Amino acid sequence: MFLLRLLKRLVKAVVLVVVLILLIPVIGLAYGFLTTDAVDSEPLPGTAEGAPPAALAEQVRAEIAGYQRPEESTFLTYPEWAIVYAAREYAGFVDRGNPGDFPYWAYIGRFWQDYATVIRASDEYPFNFANHQMLAVIGTSHTIEHVLQWAYENTVGRITYMTGGPSNPADRYLARTAGEYAAFLDQVPWYEFPYAEKRAGLMALAAGPGDDPVRMAERKFAFGLAYSVKQTYADLIEAGLSATSDPAQLDIHVWAKGPVAEAIAGEPDTRLEKDFGDDGAVFVTRRYQVFTDMIPRLLGKGVRFVEIGGNDEILVSVLSGDALATPEGARQLFAYQLPAEPSARRTGLVVAVRKLDTVLPALAASGARLEHVYDY
Repeated sequence: MFLLRLLKRLVKAVVLVVVLILLIPVIGLAYGFLTTDAVDSEPLPGTAEGAPPAALAEQVRAEIAGYQRPEESTFLTYPEWAIVYAAREYAGFVDRGNPGDFPYWAYIGRFWQDYATVIRASDEYPFNFANHQMLAVIGTSHTIEHVLQWAYENTVGRITYMTGGPSNPADRYLARTAGEYAAFLDQVPWYEFPYAEKRAGLMALAAGPGDDPVRMAERKFAFGLAYSVKQTYADLIEAGLSATSDPAQLDIHVWAKGPVAEAIAGEPDTRLEKDFGDDGAVFVTRRYQVFTDMIPRLLGKGVRFVEIGGNDEILVSVLSGDALATPEGARQLFAYQLPAEPSARRTGLVVAVRKLDTVLPALAASGARLEHVYDY
């Protein structure tokens, strides 16, 4: 009878944990929708200007595999990047302060606010089940990880920080690893990060004269365990994706006008695909941060964009110190102060692709720094 009662309690506990995990995206999105405003759904000025000839556009889509990307993905990819930014801002914060003071809850809320905003922005498009499934999973993981880290860093972590941080070798190693992780995410999925290797590096650290051995041991235990769990989870995710999903498209097709061939000649992993003379040319290049960094260089060489991923609207984010005026050809989707650095502000703008050549310089002139172009 004792074993039966124990088994029942175990089953109840497992069911309760599962229910709580399933409730996270429900509660998170409820919070997100309640704390964000409706978005402007009026047609974006500038999308109708300079459209390519209809027959040629149809030909391009028919002849170039992967040319057309789902336009709603420019919105739905943003919450993924919000997690990247949270990692980047965490890395900067712990490099100079107590991990216990990091605003974990603000970043949890920010993710669900971002997700609710992009749901509103993409509601006129077909429902993209794969994107939403992925966002619910990573949002739940993001929430659980931040809650657990907040709880730990404000109990055991805070006590050992008072006696041994932040100059402890383990703290310096973890801050450096956090920075490496944030940079890694600019171009590679999180589950490919070498957690096991970083765990081994952490465990190999030795306390020097004057280093607090208690803080060292605590950091090794806590983050060694965390890296082990993350490596296991990452291996499971990678195996599941390889078995059930097509590989992510790492390239993007871009239709542009101007001196395209000359402009892309020095760009790595970039090639000219089709040349249409006066109607421009199509080139293919790497996605993610590589493409974002390339855009200002191409604009500076006189290139003007016609379509990116077969679309005429794209989401862009910039960082600034103050609120920004919205340039012609763009519409503000969101703006907020960074929770870990309130003096900085992130603004998301929906931009007409064929207005990028005027919108981005106008933003730069106002003191904004281009952060990312969300290439579907």
